[in-house]
Amino acid sequence: MKQLLCIAYYFPPQGGGGVQRVTKFVKYLPQFGWQPTVLTGSAPGSLVDPSLDSEVPASTRIVRVRGCVLPPAWPWRLRHWLKRWWLVVDEQIGWLPFAVRKGLALLRTRCYSALYSTSAPYTDHLVALRLKRTTQLPWVADFRDPWIDNFAIQFATPLHRAWCERLEREIVSTADRVLVVSEPMRQKFLERYPQRKPQHIITLPNGFDPADFEGVAPAARDERFTLVYTGSLYGPRSAGSFLAAVSKLLERGVIPRSNLSVRFVGNIGPETAQQVARSQLTDVVELRGYVPHRQTIAHQLAADLLVLIVGSGPGSESVLTAKIFEYLASGKPILALIPPGAAADLLAEAGVGRMVPPDEPEAIAAALADLFIEWRQGRLQVTPDPLVVARYNRQLQTAELAHILDGLADERR
Repeated sequence: MKQLLCIAYYFPPQGGGGVQRVTKFVKYLPQFGWQPTVLTGSAPGSLVDPSLDSEVPASTRIVRVRGCVLPPAWPWRLRHWLKRWWLVVDEQIGWLPFAVRKGLALLRTRCYSALYSTSAPYTDHLVALRLKRTTQLPWVADFRDPWIDNFAIQFATPLHRAWCERLEREIVSTADRVLVVSEPMRQKFLERYPQRKPQHIITLPNGFDPADFEGVAPAARDERFTLVYTGSLYGPRSAGSFLAAVSKLLERGVIPRSNLSVRFVGNIGPETAQQVARSQLTDVVELRGYVPHRQTIAHQLAADLLVLIVGSGPGSESVLTAKIFEYLASGKPILALIPPGAAADLLAEAGVGRMVPPDEPEAIAAALADLFIEWRQGRLQVTPDPLVVARYNRQLQTAELAHILDGLADERR
């Protein structure tokens, strides 16, 4: 079995949507002839999901490395200020020298056939970049999110941006293959780095694992029209317009308060709680906080309508958030507050979803009013195209990653 060194600062028991992509790769890669060793951080993150530990095969070697990183217990505003002005890359940049040293030691202990790194944090790629330059092993750099074009990142000055542009150029120019999660994101990389061959920058989307749905019963609920959002809310990805639309419908009596239940499940931060309080929606909106992954799926299965929010702004058209694939697998109707782009194209192809601009409360309110009527009349149901949904099975996607790694290993012989 070929050996793969995975550099992933975020790894179970840390939780969050970004952890699941690499966790599923590690889970399924041995079925396709690759045995991963995971080089990861040791600091506990702000999101913890011990249930994800069971996803990792017992044969997986996990090497945890300490580094000089910002403690997650520090206030978010302080960490954000330090990261934006001084750390530049991300909060984990202090992990870099320790991870490189340990990575080189690992590479001397056994015969590895390839490197794999995943971001965010982008420090993961900088670790792999140094290991690649030392060993010349084939390297796959996996971008779960854009860096320079990330609509949620605000660079402190043009110099800060230029520094990160230089680092991204080094990563993309040096990696043997670059993975991205959406086709618009791939096109932007090809435009920015025309020296790379198109076949060297590959779209490998996020997905869902059918095993995660096995034996999961819908979460407890009542008879109200139940709307569920799962995931994180931060920066431009805000629930403000959605909550404003809900407030309008209740004030106008379009939806009786006694008939509506809205659940936010995930790392939503204080801003959403403040918006709920200001809008006087505490009687209809529940803030469940971050829960283990299978509990998140249980909440999705309990919904009459799933809410998808992708903020607007430059780069938002490339966003193909991981939760959209579990939304599709759940078979539930979706209200998508999204700009034109990768997410909208996928929902249209699958034949599900009511798509509304994310910053137009009146349009959101009109869509919700229609969907409420359909629910009350028993007509609110969808049938996603099974052929489209099947493409995003995590096991099949891992097979594609293994195929890419096999090709690189064969080239090196």
